Amino acid sequence: MSTQGGKAQEGTSRSGVGFGTDLRGRIGRPEPTGRHVALLVLLAMALAFASPMAAGQGNARKTFTTLTQNAYLGADISRVMLVDPDDPNPYALVEAVTTTYYEMLASQPAVRMEGLAERIAARMPDIVALQEMYILRKQSPGDLAYGGSDPAEEVVVDFLWSLMDNLAARGLHYRVAAITTELDVEMPMFNADFTGFDDARLTDRDIILVRADLPPGQLRVSNPQGGHFDTLLTLGNGLEVLRGWCSVDVFIRGERFRFINTHLQDESAPDIQFAQAQELMAEHGPADTTLPLMMVGDLNADPYSRNGTYSYPSLIAGGFDDAWSELYPREPGLTWGHDSYLADKDLDFVWRIDLVLFKGRSFVPREMETVDSGLRRLAPPFWPSDHAGVWASFELN
Repeated sequence: MSTQGGKAQEGTSRSGVGFGTDLRGRIGRPEPTGRHVALLVLLAMALAFASPMAAGQGNARKTFTTLTQNAYLGADISRVMLVDPDDPNPYALVEAVTTTYYEMLASQPAVRMEGLAERIAARMPDIVALQEMYILRKQSPGDLAYGGSDPAEEVVVDFLWSLMDNLAARGLHYRVAAITTELDVEMPMFNADFTGFDDARLTDRDIILVRADLPPGQLRVSNPQGGHFDTLLTLGNGLEVLRGWCSVDVFIRGERFRFINTHLQDESAPDIQFAQAQELMAEHGPADTTLPLMMVGDLNADPYSRNGTYSYPSLIAGGFDDAWSELYPREPGLTWGHDSYLADKDLDFVWRIDLVLFKGRSFVPREMETVDSGLRRLAPPFWPSDHAGVWASFELN
C-alpha cells in the first residue's frame, strides 16, 4: 500500500474489488495451496541464484589500492648538477653531461620499465603514482655550444611510452590522469666520435595512472591539477631544480577523495624540503580541500630523520596519518638504497622515504607491501629502480 495525505490507499483488482481488506466474507485472503508454496520456493531459489551478491551486498567492503614508485633516472645526475662554474677545465660540464647520458642508456630504461610493468601487473592497483618518469632527447649536431637555442626534440628514451607499451602487452588498461613536468634542462655533450658537440635534453615528470578497465561507477577521476613549489633548490650555476606535485579527485565505489602524487627535494637541502611540505598543506595548496586526502610519493622524508630531514613530523602534525606506521609500527619498511648502477646485490636499503599518507576517516589501511622485485638478469641492472615501490590497500568507509 502507498500513503497519500496520511490516508492508506487500498489496492484494487481489475474488477474493482480491494485485496487485503476484510469484506465480511465476500472475498478474503486466499489460503495457500501446495502449488502456491512450491511456486514461492522456486521463485526464492531463482532470485538467490540470479543475484548471489544480493544478500550480502549491504555488507560488501569497498576497497581502494594504490602503488607509488620512483622510476629513477638510471645515472648519477649529481655529477652534472655539482659542476663548478668556475672550474678551469672548459669542458668540465660537457664531460659530466656526456658521462651521465651514456650511463643512463647503460641502465637500459626499456628493460627497467618492463620490470615496473610486472610490478603493476602483479597487483593491479586502482591508481599508480610515478615519479622521475624521464624523457631523454638529443639534437645532433647540437647548437648550444655554438650559441644556438633550438630545443632538442629527437626522443632517445621515454619512460612513459615504454611503461605504457609494456602494460598494454600484458593486457592491462591504464591511462594517464595527471602529469606535471618538472626539471627540463638541455646541455651540450660530446658527440659519438668526440669530434664535435650534440645537445642532450632531460625532462622529469610526475604522473598519475588510473585503471581504464573499470566501469565509471566503479572508478572515475576528475579535476586534474599540478604545480611547482615556490621554494626550490638553486644550484651554483643558477639552475633551479623544479619539484612539484599532481593530483586528481577520485570517485570510487561510492566514495570521493583527493589523490596527490608528489616528489619533494632530497635530503641535500632539508630546509627546502620542509618548505615544500608546508606548501602542500598551505591555503590554496593541493591539500587545501574539504575532501578526504591521500598523498603518496617519493617525499624524501625519513620518519626517523636518519637522512637529516625533518619534514615528516610536520606532515603528521598537519593531520596526515602514515599507513605503514599504523599497520606495521615495528617494521622498518625501508624503500631506498640500491646503488646508482643497480649492480650491487649486497647493498641494503637504508631509508623509508616513499610514503602513503592519508587524512580523514574515509580510509582504513588494511595491507601494505614494499615491492622490490628484481629483474631476471645475469648482469646489471638487477632492479628496475633504486627505490622499492609501495603498494597499499584501504577499506573505504
